[in-house]
Amino acid sequence: MAVIKSAIELAMERTKNIVLGDEEKKVLAGKETDNRLRSIVRRFFSGITDIDGVKKEIDGYDVDRNLKRPVVIDILLENFDIRNERLFDLFDIVCSDLDDSLKAELEMLKKRFAEQMERKEILIRREIMERLEKDGISGDGLDLNVGAWTEWEAGLKEIQTVFKDRFAEWKKKLVKS
Repeated sequence: MAVIKSAIELAMERTKNIVLGDEEKKVLAGKETDNRLRSIVRRFFSGITDIDGVKKEIDGYDVDRNLKRPVVIDILLENFDIRNERLFDLFDIVCSDLDDSLKAELEMLKKRFAEQMERKEILIRREIMERLEKDGISGDGLDLNVGAWTEWEAGLKEIQTVFKDRFAEWKKKLVKS
């Protein structure tokens, strides 16, 4: 009498001698690292994990730091949103052990970014105030919420595009080192 086998048993018999090659193992490991780090970053950005928690998770993930860093920076660049205040905190965690020149360049980028944001806010505030004055709205009690104006959103997009490109250039230098 013949034995009836399930589909799983048949599949297991046919694939029992198949082994992954080294290249396939590297690709799978890279995908696993990418997915795990994306999950960690997503939890941090959504506020589920605090700064210490994300640092502990990233440091505790047992993968070569030189592999983790470019993956996390890629994730940061993909999700580069200058309204996300946690973005630079994560850059600091991932890049804490860089050589001095790359760290100094990162700090300079962050400083220029903050200065550019401040300048853009002052410029937009001035433009809005002038426009309101032309419409007869003025006074010492007038306090603008610049973030609520469409000009601010346009200014943010402009700054975001410029600095995303600058951080991408910085990442290329990081990968080369």
